[in-house]
Amino acid sequence: MTNPLILISLFLCMQVPNSTADDPEIRFTPGTRVEIDGRYDGEFLEAVKLVQEEDDEFLEIKGAVSSVNLQRSEITVGPFTILVDEKTDFDDSEDDEESHELAEIQKNWRLEIEGQFVSPLIFKAVEIEVDTNPADRKLGLLELEGYVESQDLDEDGVPILTIHGIPCRVGSSTEIPGGVFRKVAMPMFDRDERRPKSRQTFLEGRLGIAGRLYYEFEERNNLDLDDNQLADRTDREWSISLQALWSLDSDRYFFAKGRAKNSTTDEDDEAVTLSEDDRGLEELYYFQNGILGKPLSVEIGRMDFDEGREWFYDSSLDAIRLRWEEGPYSVDASWSSFIGDPPVELEDRHQHILVGTYRPESKTQHSIYLIDIIQDRKFDPNLAVQLPNESPFFVGFQSHGRALDGDLRWWADAAYVSGVTGFDKISAFGCDLKVARRFDDKWGKPYLFGGWAWGSGDDDPDDGTDHSFRQTGYQDNNSRYYGISSYRYLGVLLRPELSNMSILTLGGGVRPYENMSVDIVYHQYNQVEAADFLRRTRLRIDPNGIDRDLGSEIDLVIGLNDVFDQIDMEFEVGYFMPGSAFGSEPDDSWFSSVQFKYYF
Repeated sequence: MTNPLILISLFLCMQVPNSTADDPEIRFTPGTRVEIDGRYDGEFLEAVKLVQEEDDEFLEIKGAVSSVNLQRSEITVGPFTILVDEKTDFDDSEDDEESHELAEIQKNWRLEIEGQFVSPLIFKAVEIEVDTNPADRKLGLLELEGYVESQDLDEDGVPILTIHGIPCRVGSSTEIPGGVFRKVAMPMFDRDERRPKSRQTFLEGRLGIAGRLYYEFEERNNLDLDDNQLADRTDREWSISLQALWSLDSDRYFFAKGRAKNSTTDEDDEAVTLSEDDRGLEELYYFQNGILGKPLSVEIGRMDFDEGREWFYDSSLDAIRLRWEEGPYSVDASWSSFIGDPPVELEDRHQHILVGTYRPESKTQHSIYLIDIIQDRKFDPNLAVQLPNESPFFVGFQSHGRALDGDLRWWADAAYVSGVTGFDKISAFGCDLKVARRFDDKWGKPYLFGGWAWGSGDDDPDDGTDHSFRQTGYQDNNSRYYGISSYRYLGVLLRPELSNMSILTLGGGVRPYENMSVDIVYHQYNQVEAADFLRRTRLRIDPNGIDRDLGSEIDLVIGLNDVFDQIDMEFEVGYFMPGSAFGSEPDDSWFSSVQFKYYF
């Protein structure tokens, strides 16, 4: 039988797109020359206006003077160092006959500079037009004219255009003459990671290829909480990922991403070393925007389902996904399943997902999730005990945002889940609330964070209704606060699913350098209802079902990015101190991990 996904893909590929070169709606693909005006916060340019421009010999920077160094013949404008020499031509913006010199330039005068970059953020000026009395509307405004170097989406789905090496955030309030803005639909290498800088393009930019080489060394020590038993484990993983983007036009593309890996496991209580080679297709899908001339897009194939904190999901699913988006509003609807050989707990599952999102401003969004998971396992005569079906239905809410110019962040995730598990009904609730405060004016840009996660438990397992909260099974609980690295924010060692558990989190971190961060995190774990099992953790022992104190964990996470421009490194340590739920004298456990990522 022909796969219906293939038929629909072929049908859409044959459709003639409505947009043409005369379409007033502008697309800003890499290589397009644009002028973008905005306010620079030290990390991003928050765009207020974006206009497509004609090609020109020189690039331009317009902005207020921050400082002048006469000895080095340099001017600072925003993040840029402007080099001036004897060939630089100074003019006055109001009087063509008047010419200025470097020694006359004063702080807060506004300059319009033409020239070329000699290295990142170092700009050699050919011509400088000087405005000694800029209009109020220009105060604090930085204008860049040049070529789009890359397109990305940040962790909240906000489009980012890189121009002059500066990431420029283009939100729903950005003015774009001649058209209504729609998000750039460029896939990211990994949702929580930067796109490789050395991504190669061919065939006039229509074909893009990138890759990542990954290595991880991981040790788990005493996860059975008994020093007298052999239960240590060492894992090593090598993998290489390759991705390819084939652009048919500005509205249509194919994307593919595959991975080959080798993983090796040594366990103290096993006589042999387990080694496994695995090759798989992580993503392969077709995307088309502007369906029927509307702000509607479709994706068909195997694609990445991801959201900011990976609390609801972070997984590759075989799906059809539709997205309607206009201004600050968007709606995603999808039908998904698994084609191939999924993990046993996910077999015979498919799901319907509906997400409505409102983005009132950059980096702030509020979403409502409806996730209907249906599992229909077939009877397996080879199994002595049949695996139960679990078909939960989630009604969830998510609010992530920033305030105080980005120095305050919050995350709120919550869901009520109903449905069935085996022969029991499900009725449960869970939430995860976090807040972080950065002190950007202090050395090292220190930050503090804390929060509480709670998933209901079942006080009567025999009443026919399971009140234990569970997540979707596609979650990773992986994100970051203000640091470089994303990590398991419920504990790098325990890595629990939020089920029958209350988790208090406190921590802090520093950014001594722009490409380095250090986080220290404390977690306190308690069961909501005393039970003799944990739904999913990395521990190799069950609690006693009498005491609710599971223990506490201290984590250290060090991240370092852009080493030699293409290498990211991460170091994690977790130390778990078990509570009374594991007996009278349980022993502590350790976890450590080192990761290297090379992008090419």
